Amino acid sequence: MFVEIPKEYLSTFNRQLQTQLYNELMHDYSFPRAVCRALSELFIFYFDLYFSSQRKEGQIIFHAVSKDVPPGVPVDEMNLVPVKITIYDPDDCTVKDQQELLDKRIKRISSEAYAQGALLTQADIAILLGESTKTISRHTMALEKRGELVPTRGKWKDIGPGVSHKKKILELYLKGYEYTEIERKTKHSGESIMRYVKDFARILLLTEERYEDQELRIITGLSEKTIREYKELIETYSTEEYQERLDQLHCQWRLRIFQFRRFKTFQFTILEKSSRIVDNAENGGMAIDTRFVFTRL
Repeated sequence: MFVEIPKEYLSTFNRQLQTQLYNELMHDYSFPRAVCRALSELFIFYFDLYFSSQRKEGQIIFHAVSKDVPPGVPVDEMNLVPVKITIYDPDDCTVKDQQELLDKRIKRISSEAYAQGALLTQADIAILLGESTKTISRHTMALEKRGELVPTRGKWKDIGPGVSHKKKILELYLKGYEYTEIERKTKHSGESIMRYVKDFARILLLTEERYEDQELRIITGLSEKTIREYKELIETYSTEEYQERLDQLHCQWRLRIFQFRRFKTFQFTILEKSSRIVDNAENGGMAIDTRFVFTRL
């Protein structure tokens, strides 16, 4: 894509490898300008052909945390991924103001890291862009309010007090977006989105069965924060406008979650703190096995 660079930035973007090659060929070897231009273009062509995976102008190598690393892992035990980050790009010159420029760069470098198998933290972004973490946090929140998800480690791994990416993905689903649309908007795989929808359906159905939060945590293995967010979604979207989507969840997941098989009661010993579940199972109500698969006795 051709980007017209404003005159005040031409000097900066002209300081590239091709320009350096051109100058050295002309001054050190006294080649004619046309020959210098042709040779420098030829060198760059072969450089891109054989070393296109290397850094380009405006890029740096940054070691970020792999997106497979779960929360709570010590820094010295984290798997790091070297990623190419574009600090500046000719397209940056097309923005209207400083705020738009920072938004553009935050989205770009976080998406670049995610595409290469890593997740940047807000502190990473702050260091890379020369801003404070408060500034990055404020811009990230503003972007998300406009419906633009920024893939950061805190958001993707539900670290910290912010709204999780799971909740935002489920909001899109409840509003009627299809899986392919949600994939495009959130940069998540269809498999991940399906897993979040299934977990939400479990909380929805169990909440209707009047299970308490502690019981939901034991049964589903989800965190208290995730359960709280899912229950907030249930309360917000339990209206006539979204009833069709909720009905779809009931139809799709009720029989998958509540499987009609018989298990012996000794398998409930792991739920000693949730005696109501065991009592219900013994009285012919809902029961679960050690793998948290719902059954009816």
